[in-house]
Amino acid sequence: MDIDLHTHTYPASSCSAITHSEYVAACQARGVRAIALTNHGDVSDNRALEGPLAEIGVVLIHGVEISTLFGDFVIFSPDLDYLATFRDVQEFPKPDAIAPDAAVVWVHPAAGGGRSGSPYYPSLERQVGTTIDAVEVYNGAHASRHDVEIARRIAATLALPETGGSDAHRAERIMTCFTSFPDPVRSTADVVAAIKTGRVVPGRQRSRRLGLFG
Repeated sequence: MDIDLHTHTYPASSCSAITHSEYVAACQARGVRAIALTNHGDVSDNRALEGPLAEIGVVLIHGVEISTLFGDFVIFSPDLDYLATFRDVQEFPKPDAIAPDAAVVWVHPAAGGGRSGSPYYPSLERQVGTTIDAVEVYNGAHASRHDVEIARRIAATLALPETGGSDAHRAERIMTCFTSFPDPVRSTADVVAAIKTGRVVPGRQRSRRLGLFG
């Protein structure tokens, strides 16, 4: 089962151009069975879209993206009230701030922090390794070979699983990068469990037109 683990919608992410109706339509057109909504420090669109997506048979995976001095991270959890405690720009969370039913993915690590403006530098992984559960190696917005190689090196150094997500801010970008799950995913809890146990494989569309390497 392929799931895009990194998408954004408007208005919860002001940088996104994907409206609620466009998001639902894109999922239906692509035959999506589950998708993660990971807006910047805001879960209001998760609350609004969960019902409309369920009506067309799509499971909404709940997440939130935060930008820190160590880079950007997506926290997944079935508890929307817990996710609502995170902000778009904030301090990097300590391990004891992460709930047992949550998973943390370091997204586009080579690109640094999008909203914090923080750069990546070698050995930064030592600062975050005790908190994160996976590393995003395929990102639709940061798809260069250089970006992928750095992310894969980090994942190998930390012995963590790799994921993929489109980082879509436009509807046509949804599913350009994704994560494959060997078992059926029926909830956010299933995604968290698969990430924590390493039962995930990153994938991407192999199209030069999309700027992705085959």
